[in-house]
Amino acid sequence: MRAERLTRLAAITTLTFIGLSIAILVGVGAAGPSAGTVRVHRAGAWPPWFASLHLADLTVTAALWVALFLGTAGVAAGLVAVRRGWRPPVRWLVAGAVVAVIALAVVPAVGSTDMLDYAAYGRIAALGHSPYLMTPEQLRLARDPVGQLAPYLWQNVPSVYGPLATATQWAASELGGRSAAVTIFWLKVWNGVAFAVVVLTLDGLTRTRPAMRVRAHVLWSVNPLMLWAVMAGGHVDGLAVGFAVLALAVLGRTVVLARDPGRIGLVRAVGSGLLLGAATAVKAPLVLFGAGLAWVARRSPRTQAAAGAGGAAVLAAGYLAAGRGAVTDTVQRGYGVAGDNLWQVFYRASGFGPPFRHITLIAALAFVALGVLLIRRPPPGALDLPVIWPVLAAILAWTYTSSLQRPWFDVMIYVPLVFLPPSRLDWVVLGRSVAGGVAYIPGVIVAHLHPAWLQSGYTTVVSYVAPSGRLLALAAVIVLCLTGAWNRRRPSGEAVSQPIPATAAPIGGPVELALVAANSRMPG
Repeated sequence: MRAERLTRLAAITTLTFIGLSIAILVGVGAAGPSAGTVRVHRAGAWPPWFASLHLADLTVTAALWVALFLGTAGVAAGLVAVRRGWRPPVRWLVAGAVVAVIALAVVPAVGSTDMLDYAAYGRIAALGHSPYLMTPEQLRLARDPVGQLAPYLWQNVPSVYGPLATATQWAASELGGRSAAVTIFWLKVWNGVAFAVVVLTLDGLTRTRPAMRVRAHVLWSVNPLMLWAVMAGGHVDGLAVGFAVLALAVLGRTVVLARDPGRIGLVRAVGSGLLLGAATAVKAPLVLFGAGLAWVARRSPRTQAAAGAGGAAVLAAGYLAAGRGAVTDTVQRGYGVAGDNLWQVFYRASGFGPPFRHITLIAALAFVALGVLLIRRPPPGALDLPVIWPVLAAILAWTYTSSLQRPWFDVMIYVPLVFLPPSRLDWVVLGRSVAGGVAYIPGVIVAHLHPAWLQSGYTTVVSYVAPSGRLLALAAVIVLCLTGAWNRRRPSGEAVSQPIPATAAPIGGPVELALVAANSRMPG
């Protein structure tokens, strides 16, 4: 009885904390322009809908911090509840996700100004210019109403997004016209569709495994961290992940979840390649999702060629249409150093300034090293998922070592993570999401916050707290790999696969380990 009460308490905590976290995000957006909500003009009866409460900087910051910690605690409680046998009706979790998506779609963007960048790039494209050549500043100087709202920090930066991302921004601008508010609404509609695609696809892929199915909805569908990144902040990463998840779905449930997926048909390989190409054409780092397909097709050059041809066809068509500027921007800005990068812990301690020229090289070497370690020392059950584990290993290696990170990049992690059995990796991922998230609160106004001590505290978080948290997460993953202490005890239930015989071949070869992650320097 005591065990049942603890499970029930964990379930109640999950629903309560997640609900409160999402409600705060919606409330901050509905309160209107503030340090955490973008400033846009009303568009009549069109969303986004908001009041003008003029919330104080401290109020908004405190509210978003509470939302971040409540949401993370709710997801953590949900993982505990699922592990203890909690199996709620999935339709209610899906319904909750739909309500949250709609609520966040009809309020202004919260926690980031990236959607104003998207609107500017879309407006440039709609006017017949290339957002890879023309900047938001030039749009502003032309006295365009959308250009007037472009964030100052990125006014002189042409688009760093893929051609398919630009196509969605152009479509939103065509529908929104001269209104940045309506353009942002349509951008959120695209993100809402992508979020729903991920929800339904994950549900379909995990339908035969109840524990994994609920775990998928806790980690994605009702996860406030994911809703914050994709819907509240409106980041284009959600679109990219939507295509990547469909690429997994095309392979089929058996291939994705089987210990030995066997040979993949050429039609499935081409279809998956096309969708992976689309994901990469939205945002370059999504190429890492190709690691799983490359691994399972390693013994079939025809299958690898078919998948590669599909992906290459989409990328070639997209970049040819976008023009040479799109390629140039991707190459020239294929790296970068964020203000909260984990490597600054070392150079700050040494008293030197940021060695930008060397950090990207160090990060690249660390990426390869961590990728090898993860492949060779995986958590229990990972080797039973030969499609999923190479994907997650490649993504973890890149996100945990890159010198350019944003909390919304983590949406790549949570999708493959849902398929793995529960382990301490879950807590490391959640902890790192918090460490990265606090550096982007309030997110819209990050300079001249009032009172002065709030600005000072924000600077401390960006310079010390977030980098240290990211470094601790990297250290934790390394320790887990080296010690094998992924679990305190072996989890039970159908989500855990049978152990692999000692004679089984390890995942990873010189070609597969040499995956290249495109570290795009982008506003988000």
